[in-house]
Amino acid sequence: MTEKKQDLRVQKTRESIRRAYLDLLREHSTKEITVTQICQLARINRGTFYLHYQDTQDLLDCLINELMEELSDILHKYSPQQLNENPFPIIYEAFSHFADHADILPLLQKNSNSGFLEKLKSMINEIALTEWLPMHGDHKAEDYPYINAFIVSGTIEVFQVWLQSGMQKSTGELAALIERLALQGIG
Repeated sequence: MTEKKQDLRVQKTRESIRRAYLDLLREHSTKEITVTQICQLARINRGTFYLHYQDTQDLLDCLINELMEELSDILHKYSPQQLNENPFPIIYEAFSHFADHADILPLLQKNSNSGFLEKLKSMINEIALTEWLPMHGDHKAEDYPYINAFIVSGTIEVFQVWLQSGMQKSTGELAALIERLALQGIG
C-alpha cells in the first residue's frame, strides 16, 4: 500500500515537472529553459527535480524517448507482411499516437534542436531498410537507400505539414491519404 502511494506521488511529481517544462517550452527554446524555472513553475525544490532528472536535457530526452518507445511498439505490432497487405491500420495508429500527444509534438517540432525529428527519421529509416523493403523482391538492394530516403522524407514531411496545420486533418483522413499515395502514387 505504501509503495502505491509513493508511486502515485512520484507520478504526480514527474507530471508536474513535465507540465511546467512544456509550459515553458511554449515561450522559450529548449536551451533557454533552466531547472530553476521548471522548479518554480512546478512548485518543487531543485533537489526534487534532481531525484527524477539529471538536467533539462535529460528531461527532454525522457519525453522524446517515451514518445518513441510508444511509437516503436505500434510499428512493431504489425508484421511487415501485414503492412504490405494493408498499411492503413499502422499509419492510422501511428498518427493517432501523435494526435494523443498534440500538446507536446508542435513544441518539439518548433524546437528543432530537441532531436525529435532526427530520432523519428532514424526509427522509420531502420524499420524500412530492415523490415519493409526486403519484402519487395522487385527492387535491387542497391536501390534501397534511395527508396528508403523517399519513404522517410515523405513521411516526415507529411507529419510536419500536419503539425504546422494544427493537425486539421483527422488521423483517419491522413492515414487514408498516405495509404493511397503509397499504394497508387499521385495519379
